[in-house]
Amino acid sequence: MKSTHTNSDTTTWASLLAGWVQFAQTALALPETDEGDRWRDSVAPAIGLHALAMALAELHALDPEERPLAMDKAEIGIKEHAATINSAWSGEPMPESLAELIDDAKSAWEDSLHEGVVWRCKSDRFTTRHPGEIGLAMREAGFMGEIFIAAPGVEMFKDAPVAWCRDQSGGMPDEQVVEFVHGFLETCTGKTEQPEIMRPLHQVYRQMDFLAGGPSHDLASPVTGELPAGQPLLVPVVVGGDICSVSLPPKSGKPMESLEVRWATLEQRES
Repeated sequence: MKSTHTNSDTTTWASLLAGWVQFAQTALALPETDEGDRWRDSVAPAIGLHALAMALAELHALDPEERPLAMDKAEIGIKEHAATINSAWSGEPMPESLAELIDDAKSAWEDSLHEGVVWRCKSDRFTTRHPGEIGLAMREAGFMGEIFIAAPGVEMFKDAPVAWCRDQSGGMPDEQVVEFVHGFLETCTGKTEQPEIMRPLHQVYRQMDFLAGGPSHDLASPVTGELPAGQPLLVPVVVGGDICSVSLPPKSGKPMESLEVRWATLEQRES
């Protein structure tokens, strides 16, 4: 699979985090102030938050079975470190550098939860058929993660994500799940790139030009953060083990004009 990472049998969450703690101790530059106690109380949790944010970006190095526990430990660690810093600055404005560390760690955890496998359109356009068979197969397999696929009959364009899946705690699902989704997409109209890891996953929004009376472009935007305007084109097929209702494709009509696929920038995501 494209962009997948090799797991190391000797890598554990503890060793992964320890490596980043050591790095953070030398790399994290905290402001020098005269506020003594407040800063001394904040140094350890600040390093912990920075280490957690960096380690979360490398969860692909873990055995997939260890990922749920790692995510739980990271979430608890972020809450504890943030609470310690909040307590230290109680009644005083928190320095922006510390507030950013808390936000960065929370965002890293959210992005890790929404890491998964994505298929992008390789051909000029791509159209899926109804994915009912995927839902039935995943229920039979006991899959508890998520699968989103382009709405049946809706034309997708080159480079747009047309499907994605993730495990319940984020990351790549079992290979059999990925292979089943890949096999389904190969029976649809058009071609996809090989599946690849994306963090975080993206939804595709068809944005309109109301003055022109039609769609202007498709926007691929992270599923985390603020939702942009437009019609979401990827629909849920399986969520938490439940099969979702997917509408039948519309009656075929005249092919629409090709649309440019744009990817949201970091600035757009944070605005």
